[in-house]
Amino acid sequence: MQIAVNAACLRRDMPADTGQVATEIISALCRQQPEHRFTFYFDGEIPAHLTFPANVTTVVLPLKGSKRWHRYWWREWQLPRAIKAGGAQWYIGLDGTLPLRSKIPALILLRDLSFLKDAGLQPAREQDSLKKNITRYLDKARQIAVLSATAKAELLHYAPGAANKVVQLEPAVSSTFRPLEWDDREAAKKAWSGGVEYFLVTGSIHPRNNLMPVFKAFSALKKRQRTNLKLVLAGSQTPAGSEIAKALESYKFRHDVVWKEQLTMDELAAAIGGAYALIYPTRFDGLPLPLYMAQQCKVPVIAMESLAAREAGGETVLYTDPASVDDLADKMSLLYKDEQLRSRLLAMEPPVRPGNSWDAAAAALGNALK
Repeated sequence: MQIAVNAACLRRDMPADTGQVATEIISALCRQQPEHRFTFYFDGEIPAHLTFPANVTTVVLPLKGSKRWHRYWWREWQLPRAIKAGGAQWYIGLDGTLPLRSKIPALILLRDLSFLKDAGLQPAREQDSLKKNITRYLDKARQIAVLSATAKAELLHYAPGAANKVVQLEPAVSSTFRPLEWDDREAAKKAWSGGVEYFLVTGSIHPRNNLMPVFKAFSALKKRQRTNLKLVLAGSQTPAGSEIAKALESYKFRHDVVWKEQLTMDELAAAIGGAYALIYPTRFDGLPLPLYMAQQCKVPVIAMESLAAREAGGETVLYTDPASVDDLADKMSLLYKDEQLRSRLLAMEPPVRPGNSWDAAAAALGNALK
C-alpha cells in the first residue's frame, strides 16, 4: 500500500518544544509496516537531524510564499496533485489537516484543540486556517488520532459526531529519561546552571506557554529567599514569542535565567534529570509530555491547573491557580523550602505510566489504516 504523509510539521518538531511526538509516532509506524511505502511531503528544506526508515521517500514541495493563500494553495493544490501522481491509497495528516479536494481516505493526528483559543503552537496563519476548517477536516477524516483522554473528551465535546472515528494513542517517554545518580545530577547542574539548583521550564518561547507569569513568580521567589537558585528555559524562539524574548533582556533577574535552544533528546533528559523541579505552565496542551518526563526522572512538578495536567499528574503534582502569579510564587517557595514535601510528592504513584516507546501508538495507527 502507498501512504502519503503531510510531514511539514516535522520541520518544527523538536524535543524541548513538542517532544518530537509526531516524528516518533510516524517513524515507528513506518518501521512496523515494512511492506508499505510511505511518501513524506515537506513544504521546505528537510532538517538534517530527520532520518527515516528505508520504506520512506521524502519529497519537498516548496511553498510559493509566506502569505495565507500560499499555505492554502500548498495544501489544496500542490499536495493533492503530488499525492495523486504518487498513487497514494491513504493520507496521514500529522498537523491535524487534510486536503479537502482529495478523495483519498485520510487519518489525522490531532494533539488538541488549543488553536480554537489562539493557544496553539502553530503560526498564527495556520491557527486561523485550522479554526476555519476544523469541522470540515473532522467530517472528512476516516480516522482521528488523539494523544490523551483529555484531548479525546475535548474533541467529542466539540464534535460529538466524531465518536466512532477517534483512536486514543498511549503516551510514551523514552528510557533516556531516568533518575540521575548524585554525580550525574551534579554534572547536569554544572552544565545547565553553573552548579546551583534550578527550576526548569521546557517548551518553545511562545505565549501559550505562559512564561511571563513564571518570570514574575521567579522574581518574587528570589526576593523572598535571597537564593542563588536559577531558572532554566529549554525551548526554541518563535515569531509569536518575540515580546517574551525582548522582555527577558530587561528582566531584573536575567542573569539568573539560562535559556537553551535546539536541544537533543539526551540533552533534554539531562536538563530535566538535574532540575530541582519542573514548572509546567502550559494549560491547553492535550499531552503534557514534560510532566511525564519529569515523573520518570523523579523530579517534582509544579503545574498550572488544567485537565491534561490532572490526567497525567493526579496527586503527585503541586497545582497553581492560572490567574494568580502569587500562588505560583508561593508554590515555588514552598517546594524550595520543604524537602519533606518534595519527598512525599516523589513517593506517590502517578495515575498514568507511559510506555518507553511510541510503538504501541504506532500499532494503533496501523490498525486504524486497515
